[in-house]
Amino acid sequence: IKDDGSLWAMGNNQGGCLGDGTYITPNHPIQIVPNGVTTVACGEMFTIFLKDDGSLWGFGWNGDGNLGDGTRDNMVMRPKQIVAGGVTAIAAGYLHSLFIKSDGSLWGMGNNGYGQLGLGTNINHTLLPVETVASNVVSVVAGANHTLFIKNDGSLWAMGLNGWGQIGDCTIDWPHRPEQ
Repeated sequence: IKDDGSLWAMGNNQGGCLGDGTYITPNHPIQIVPNGVTTVACGEMFTIFLKDDGSLWGFGWNGDGNLGDGTRDNMVMRPKQIVAGGVTAIAAGYLHSLFIKSDGSLWGMGNNGYGQLGLGTNINHTLLPVETVASNVVSVVAGANHTLFIKNDGSLWAMGLNGWGQIGDCTIDWPHRPEQ
């Protein structure tokens, strides 16, 4: 993201995942969005970004519904609006995405095979954004197949794959809903 809010990309463009509408792999930065971008998060061959009007956008690989546009279209080759407004923060994992709305609610979409969306289940995919059971969320990060977030009281919560203890609860259990 440049100072003017423009979004640029370069590198592997397999399947058109850079969002420029082509399959050409550039070895130099190319402009994807001309202005208004404030935050960007990258997953496995996909990108989501937040604009200054609170809208959420995405492009790239969408085979698991990780863009939240209601489809499993393998490639979304140009930026596509997912949420019209009210988004304050974003995170992208391996094949899942999350965002926080201005009311502190946490939403997720995409792969949920390990419970990384915090829905209380490990239903494989959600194609549209789904509200998690978390509230008062101020920050979120996504790992490969797990998610961590902070609530407004400073507490740290986690959910998803924990086979190597990556959520830090001294177990190797895989919580399907947020645990402190």
